[in-house]
Amino acid sequence: MIGDFVLARGELAGPEAAVFSLDDTEITYGYGCYETLKVREGLLYFASLHAERLLASARVLGIGRLPEAAAVTAGLERLVAANAIPDCNVKLLLYGREGGAADWFAFLLPPLRPPAGSRERGVDCLAYRGERHFPNAKSLSMLLSTVAFREAARLGAWDALLVNRRGELTEGTRTNLFYLDPTRDGVLYTPPAVDCLSGITRHTLAEALAERGVRVEERRLTLGEASSAALSLFVSSTSSLLLPVRRILDGDTAVDLPLDARGADYEAMYDAYLAAYVRRLRSGAD
Repeated sequence: MIGDFVLARGELAGPEAAVFSLDDTEITYGYGCYETLKVREGLLYFASLHAERLLASARVLGIGRLPEAAAVTAGLERLVAANAIPDCNVKLLLYGREGGAADWFAFLLPPLRPPAGSRERGVDCLAYRGERHFPNAKSLSMLLSTVAFREAARLGAWDALLVNRRGELTEGTRTNLFYLDPTRDGVLYTPPAVDCLSGITRHTLAEALAERGVRVEERRLTLGEASSAALSLFVSSTSSLLLPVRRILDGDTAVDLPLDARGADYEAMYDAYLAAYVRRLRSGAD
């Protein structure tokens, strides 16, 4: 945690407000959801989209008496302004309370950035068998993701890609997945939203590419197809944007994947989209 202030139920407070009791079962059992936002050059990115998804996740989990999305957004903006840290991430947490209003908090963390050169060289990802509970909710039930990510990190990989019971790649522990199929020109594919958490970058990237005439379609992808060395894979997240996948690690096997030149074009399109978004933020139009 960094900064002098946290947000506790919409109000600015000192870090001591972010303390909980060990017998608080809603927290210790992970009955809640979260979002991670980014602040760059003092600007908070896509606050309203993150607030709306937080509340959508809460509804999937059956959490009631939720704050209004506008109140969450306004609180996040106050938190960022009060701390005045130009580059950071914001962790937003919401917990269900039996018989009471949901608790929600936010605090700042150091920014997360991919290794230098990742956009050019790509990153390694580990294939990991497992499915998240409530895949359409960004829940605090993070055991699978934590174990998978730590195994990926142990092997020097950027993320772990989850493989469901049908042998399909669905998402990363902190990323969404995209891929190009050389037999289907002109389309960027992504696993269906029903099987994964649709990230804010997944959503805005698709919007950015659609503005440039690039089709993004949902289509399932098996690990066998992804390991054929013919497809080009990419992972996306709030902090890393869009990164090509250089290799898939699967047990004792490491499959090298082609780095499709269109990936750099998509990155440039998304960079332009974000630049336009920043101009709107600075003008107060967004």
